Amino acid sequence: MLPGVQSLIEEFLADLANAGKSRHTIRNYRSDLYRFARHYGGAIQDLQAGHLREYLRTLAEKARSTRGRNFASLNKFLDWCVRFEIIPANPLAKLDAPKWGERVPRAIPAGDLRLLVNEIRRCPPRERLLYTMLLETGMRVSEALGIQVENIDFTPQAEAVLIRGKGDRFRLVPLLPEMECLELLRHYIRSNHLTAGPLFRPYGSKHHKTMSYRTALHYWELLCRRAGVKYEIHQLRHTCATRLLNDGVDIEIIRQLLGHRDIQTTSRYTKLDTRTLRRELIAYVQRRKAGLVREQGPVWNISWCL
Repeated sequence: MLPGVQSLIEEFLADLANAGKSRHTIRNYRSDLYRFARHYGGAIQDLQAGHLREYLRTLAEKARSTRGRNFASLNKFLDWCVRFEIIPANPLAKLDAPKWGERVPRAIPAGDLRLLVNEIRRCPPRERLLYTMLLETGMRVSEALGIQVENIDFTPQAEAVLIRGKGDRFRLVPLLPEMECLELLRHYIRSNHLTAGPLFRPYGSKHHKTMSYRTALHYWELLCRRAGVKYEIHQLRHTCATRLLNDGVDIEIIRQLLGHRDIQTTSRYTKLDTRTLRRELIAYVQRRKAGLVREQGPVWNISWCL
């Protein structure tokens, strides 16, 4: 008896887990692939490009990012099926991938950010610490929720936290005395008598369990409602990166802070605000006036070379 599509999906997801993919990534694959399985219902060996074209048509009203992600998830799964000789070829290869468009991360505007910060400061200690830390360090939510108390270093002038990022890559995130989250962190650990295990735990839990992403998102949505705004929790990370960039912090430093493997990922933030570009152009003009450049004329004026 040939295995059904759903059982194959679970085998595929198990391989992703064994390869060290994050729970968030696996959750997205499961959601996308089960949507396809509910639509198709046939055997994977009978799958044709026409079936896939019909399925993708059902996503036409979805956002471009959703359509693109579903296509990518399905393509990855079918490639896996080919690799294990479950099907001879990937029928999705016959279809053009939907255009994702360039996704530029959006920072929270200053006015709305003030409203959110005011509400964050009214939160219970656990949520106040979490959201303040996300805003001031640019951590991913999953990274913050995975912090272990024993991986926090309070050595004076060297305060930092070791976090586990994407792909099981570890990095140290510095905590400066100027950061509000550092004092909140000290107080939170002292008042809760924490010595080891997860920093963020469910209320009333006697076991060393970690606060769930769903819980963090639930309280964030309540906070946004009280502030009268609507933003995704991940935009705290975007806001941190954008503010650092616009304040002149080197992009390589921001890359390391955020845990990006490729600086091209970090460079997306340069498209958010023209202040960075303007500042660099002004610095260029000042260097020209001081005789610190070799060009005969400004690079945007070509008449000097004619």
